[in-house]
Amino acid sequence: QQEQRIDQGVASGALSEKEAARLKKREAKIASDTAAAKADGTVTKAERAKLHNEQHRASRAIGKQKHDAQKAG
Repeated sequence: QQEQRIDQGVASGALSEKEAARLKKREAKIASDTAAAKADGTVTKAERAKLHNEQHRASRAIGKQKHDAQKAG
């Protein structure tokens, strides 16, 4: 879902390629953290909270970047 928001931001010109790359890198880290949390078969309450907070911060960063004064290209 957040990848779609990033792609839409690039398509509309709200995000530059550099901003999008930075945001996608952040999404990849969250995916990696999620896989690591699931690796032992159980996602603990603390891991779940950490992942939720990472997703929330990433979502806010996407919105902030999409609505800043910078325009792509």
